[in-house]
Amino acid sequence: MVRLLLRFSEKVVGQPITAEVILEQGVPVNILSAHINQLGGEILAEIPSTHLDKIVKAFRDRGVTVDVRKLIEVDREECFDCGACLSLCPVNAITLDKDFSVVFDEGKCIGSTCGLCADACPARAIKLTK
Repeated sequence: MVRLLLRFSEKVVGQPITAEVILEQGVPVNILSAHINQLGGEILAEIPSTHLDKIVKAFRDRGVTVDVRKLIEVDREECFDCGACLSLCPVNAITLDKDFSVVFDEGKCIGSTCGLCADACPARAIKLTK
């Protein structure tokens, strides 16, 4: 499975693009998070990696910006493992290791559609990627 961050501009947000792509391509799209209003929005979705190229093309052909990449960056030099981010994560992507160091599971992270960990970090060691 691959995670895609789909960004919809104000021009295309009113169109049923996600439904069209799912129906047209016949590929299951798991929507993990969505924040959309009349000004635009973002959807974090998960798709089978075997269909990545055709799904990305289908969204881009309809004017959607598609990012396939990491959703957060953690500066391990700045992080002092305080755990302020731990209890806020709605998807349990942040845990403590046996030595009480903070561990980030980027496979579970929903990134910029959430951002609670970045807001909570007193060291500003967690950055959302754009």
